[in-house]
Amino acid sequence: MARTNYDPLDPDPLFDGTMDPDIDDDGTPIRPRPAPTLKRDGLARLCAAAIRFEAARRGLSQQQIAAEVGLSKAAVSDRFRGRTPWTLDQVGVIAELFGCDPAVLVNEPRRPARDVAGNYW
Repeated sequence: MARTNYDPLDPDPLFDGTMDPDIDDDGTPIRPRPAPTLKRDGLARLCAAAIRFEAARRGLSQQQIAAEVGLSKAAVSDRFRGRTPWTLDQVGVIAELFGCDPAVLVNEPRRPARDVAGNYW
């Protein structure tokens, strides 16, 4: 299972947009970092972060994604890290694999709602 700070069993997770887990399978330690934004990081990095998050949420490895998309694991790793952008066709295939709308993978994560007391819900 991919290493992540998020509960993969949660059917409707609220990604707070503050941390982006590093879920690469190469043994490097997890380094918390700010979640990418469209304005600061661009669409390619935003998409890479969304695909990493959704893959971790579903327990899919880079190897499994590579097999579906028709890439090597190294090519998927480069895309997970944002070194190489995903193509629109690849985003479409991945969205089908995840069972989600492709827009989920190219939009900024939604912020959690807070109640009057300041608690997330």
